[in-house]
Amino acid sequence: MDKENYEFLTEKLKYSGFEDQLNAALKKEIQSGKEEFTLPHQIKLEGKQMDMDLSFKKSQISDRYFFNKFEAKLQNPETGQEPKTHTFYQNQGITVKEAFNLLEGRAVEKSLLGADKEPFKAWLQLDLSKKDEKNNFPINQFHEKYGYDLKEALQKFPIKELQDETKMDWMLKSLKKGNTYPVVMERKGMEEIMFVEANPKFKSINVYDVNMNSVKNSEILGAKQTVSPDQKECLGTDKKKELNKQEKTSKSVASDEMPGQKAARPRKSRGRAI
Repeated sequence: MDKENYEFLTEKLKYSGFEDQLNAALKKEIQSGKEEFTLPHQIKLEGKQMDMDLSFKKSQISDRYFFNKFEAKLQNPETGQEPKTHTFYQNQGITVKEAFNLLEGRAVEKSLLGADKEPFKAWLQLDLSKKDEKNNFPINQFHEKYGYDLKEALQKFPIKELQDETKMDWMLKSLKKGNTYPVVMERKGMEEIMFVEANPKFKSINVYDVNMNSVKNSEILGAKQTVSPDQKECLGTDKKKELNKQEKTSKSVASDEMPGQKAARPRKSRGRAI
């Protein structure tokens, strides 16, 4: 057995989120000398089960093996709905948790290589409404030139965590992995625990209450303090400018609100990047 090849593959599995759970089975299959083999794996996340088949193939010019792809099947035993299946190729660099998030309909930011081998960043999101000729969900890609700035989108909302740089960094990292993240936000003059997730398509964020019911952007922005014209005249020049800026931002976000946004099913989320 090529020890260096084995160690390379175990590192690849660790980076992809499988840790060392498949190392023993991997070693056994490599020692068998098969031309190709598949390793099954199963995990449970947020009360749902995801079954995976990892595909390995031997090089045509050496005894080295390559981890090419894994097929993921996500099902929710409680609902009995049809499982969602998709094959993730290793050139996409998708981890186990990112695959779960993508199959849940959320977006993930990845560093990719273009046809010219130049690196770029893009948000990936599966179109779960249809399948392509390979029985995969089409992937919508929002290139960095599309202009989605996650931090800027978050700053339009009264999120308490944005006041702490460390907490903000954790939130950004987690959201870029496709997670739903818990935050403290003001609504109707009261602080509430809510959940947010990235929405690159509409250059905004999705907001949910503690029961994971969709919350309209206008409900959050309406919670901000308002000042009458008479009160505004009593303010200094700098304060007036800041207030006008806040009002323009509120109108901009309210106009970006998505009609008919569906409520998500209840799910748990950890307050850290995974």
